[in-house]
Amino acid sequence: MKKTFVSTVVFSSLFPAIALAQTYYNGGYSNVGAYGISGYAKPQPSYTPAQAVSGNGNASLMQNYFPGSSYYAPQKPEARKQREIGSISVGADYVLGYASYETVDYTIESALNGGNDYTSDTRNFDRSFNSISLNIGWRPLRYVGIEAFYSTSLDEDKVTHTESYSQYPEFARGEYTVSYKVYGLDLLGYVPINDDIEFIASIGVGKYDATAKVKIMAYEGISTNELRSTSKEFEDSSVAYRIGGGFQIWLSKHLTLRVMGRWSSIGGDFMSYITEINAGVRYHF
Repeated sequence: MKKTFVSTVVFSSLFPAIALAQTYYNGGYSNVGAYGISGYAKPQPSYTPAQAVSGNGNASLMQNYFPGSSYYAPQKPEARKQREIGSISVGADYVLGYASYETVDYTIESALNGGNDYTSDTRNFDRSFNSISLNIGWRPLRYVGIEAFYSTSLDEDKVTHTESYSQYPEFARGEYTVSYKVYGLDLLGYVPINDDIEFIASIGVGKYDATAKVKIMAYEGISTNELRSTSKEFEDSSVAYRIGGGFQIWLSKHLTLRVMGRWSSIGGDFMSYITEINAGVRYHF
């Protein structure tokens, strides 16, 4: 009887320490109040029941050995695809363009007294363009989006030729300007490579208005006093399709960097097609 009493007292005094040691061995994230143990336990993270992970080692042990446990694993970060679907974006691009022209011959009367007429063709027009493009887009699906755009070229006067005669205090200079504006809609297809990079393919339609103006101006001496001028204009206005491809990089939750190449078939009287390289940013709401 005496041995039994002593054994009972010793075992009862050791049981809390044994249970507490076992709790620390398993991770120490349990609510062990149901077993009468208090103090020493590690603080419990406050997660919602929806975040519970039943298959995790520590969580499983806590739930099995301590049914009152509130240990839960942290929730995973929101997937990017959930942020992309339904997003609206606004953006701007800087565009480098290269045009191809139909061959159209033309003659302009000289602006000089007794000067020779100026004869040339549209192949001598400058082929390179610098443009600014603005756009607004909507991505209703993970892999599909649409984008409305407006683009205008930055006009630059190019000198075509100079002409002068020693017997007259005059000289002539020829200049021309080629410009275009376009607005329309693109259908975009997205192919994610990873969480930060996507390939993009596009097909769209645009309303192109292109203008070329050649002007021959006569000046007095070396001044900028214009005496007279002659000119000729070319105009194209057509609805054309365009295709493209490129990629975009997610710099943050809302900001992307995009690079695209495009080819547009104009099919006008003097402008045949335009090849473009666009580089810009999009802000996603």
